[in-house]
Formats: sequence, structure tokens, C-alpha cells
Amino acid sequence: MILLDCREGEPDRTGTTAVFEGFFDLESGEPRRPGNGVPRLRIGDDRVWGFECWWRADPEKAGFTAADREDLEASKRLLRGLLRAARRAGQRAFAR
Repeated sequence: MILLDCREGEPDRTGTTAVFEGFFDLESGEPRRPGNGVPRLRIGDDRVWGFECWWRADPEKAGFTAADREDLEASKRLLRGLLRAARRAGQRAFAR
């Protein structure tokens, strides 16, 4: 299940069912073991790398739930806070 499609300029696939294909080497596309590769998902005829979207397993086929929306919004708030803190830390480093 694609929770948020982060690919710029691509059609938004948020809420779309995806098939987890496994873990692969980013450069060669060769299969890898978990922890040694990047997850890849298939959406129709398209293949999406796991870092290009926020996704989760959906074995019950529940689809995009209210809990997903809440978790997604909380994650985005956390990410914005981390980015803001990183910018402030960078500004302090240059002020010295």
C-alpha cells in the first residue's frame, strides 16, 4: 500500500495497492537479501524504489485507513521539525 508517493513530476499513486517485489541492488537491479538491498514495489507496469515513497504492508487488504492518514501527518510534522532543527544548527555553525 502506497501511503505517500514522493516522486516529483510523477502521477501521485497515494492509496494505490502495490506488490512488494523484494530487495534489489540499486545500481545493477540484482536481487539482494533484506538489509543488503533496497525494497522495490510494482504499481501496475511501474516499478518504484522503496525510498521514493512511504509504504506499508497491507496483508488484510484494508486499504488506506484513517490511522494511516494520522501516522502520515505525524511523520510529516516530525520531518519538518527535524529539517527546521538542522537548518538552525547549520546557521549557528556559520555564525561562529
